[in-house]
Amino acid sequence: MADLVVYTFSPAWGLSSSSPFALKLIKWLEIAGLPFQQKFADNPSKGPKGKNPWIEVDGKRIGDTEIIISLLIKQSGFDIEAELSLEQKAISHTIRRMLEEHLHQVLEWELFMHPAGYTGMREMLATMAPAFIVAPLLAMMRRHFAKQLHARGIARHSDAVVAEKGKADVDAFEALLGRKPFLFGEHPSMADVTAFGLIAPLARWPMRTPVADYVKTRAKLVDYIERIDKFGAKARGSA
Repeated sequence: MADLVVYTFSPAWGLSSSSPFALKLIKWLEIAGLPFQQKFADNPSKGPKGKNPWIEVDGKRIGDTEIIISLLIKQSGFDIEAELSLEQKAISHTIRRMLEEHLHQVLEWELFMHPAGYTGMREMLATMAPAFIVAPLLAMMRRHFAKQLHARGIARHSDAVVAEKGKADVDAFEALLGRKPFLFGEHPSMADVTAFGLIAPLARWPMRTPVADYVKTRAKLVDYIERIDKFGAKARGSA
């Protein structure tokens, strides 16, 4: 397969990127054993869809992790869910949608709307950008996410309601995991790598935000994240 370059937001919280979708893609690549180079691009507007992450392969830039992974499945022949039944694949798809379409909103709310998350983001940006631009850049980002999260509905609720909604997602996921090492047995699925992308930041970031604090109390989930983190070949080179 041609050389693969993955463009992501910079590392954060001991993770390879601050982006849940980049974490999902990188973990899938590691499990697939596909070699790639990770390059840091903290301006998502440079991507083909104006979002992060994206890849370059065969001279083409491709965005959207779902589209990227579908392409790489065709090129490599590796399918992380090849052994799952149709019912299991449907459950995996449903879990992914819950995490990416709802818990992701809660994660963004905690990072940009919650005071502790906002302070943490300011400190993180201070290590990535010139000092004079940090405050206006973060204010712009907050306005952007406030508008998006209000349009999607989550930011129309009180802080307490947002926290309860996020905790409900965490509880539902933990119940589905049960005592299994991964959602469908001994090997990760797409739902597992998606969960890693969304839950690992909550488990790892130091800011005292409600849902992140709740995740940290769930020993089974913390162990699960550690298990996924260690699963798969380390095929990444960074630049």
